[in-house]
Amino acid sequence: MDLLLSTLDLREVVASTPIAPLPGRPRGIYGVVIYQGEFLPVLAWKDLPGCQTPPGKPMAMAVLRPRLGLPLERMIGTISPPPEAWQDVDPGDARERWLGGVCRVEGQTLLLVDPDRLIALLHRLREER
Repeated sequence: MDLLLSTLDLREVVASTPIAPLPGRPRGIYGVVIYQGEFLPVLAWKDLPGCQTPPGKPMAMAVLRPRLGLPLERMIGTISPPPEAWQDVDPGDARERWLGGVCRVEGQTLLLVDPDRLIALLHRLREER
């Protein structure tokens, strides 16, 4: 998946470090890393609706403002898409529960991660357990 993250939702991007798996982990959380002297939960992509485990090893970690780490296989850079590039997520798409929109730019489909929706989904997954 090619994802977009708003710079307003992003604390920083850091080099990938080993993730300590959690025994009996909650769905949606793979494990934790130490970030600025505190435990930072790391997202388990495979637990999200419409996702699979990425095939490669993470090279970086996006640290979101709601204190969640997103493992990334690669980073391309920044873009400023025009307003007409944005679309709503298809209501039938399983990823609708954690996406904020779809952007179509230069033949690419980019999915905007909505941290608030993502955190709400992780809370629901934990309660369903």
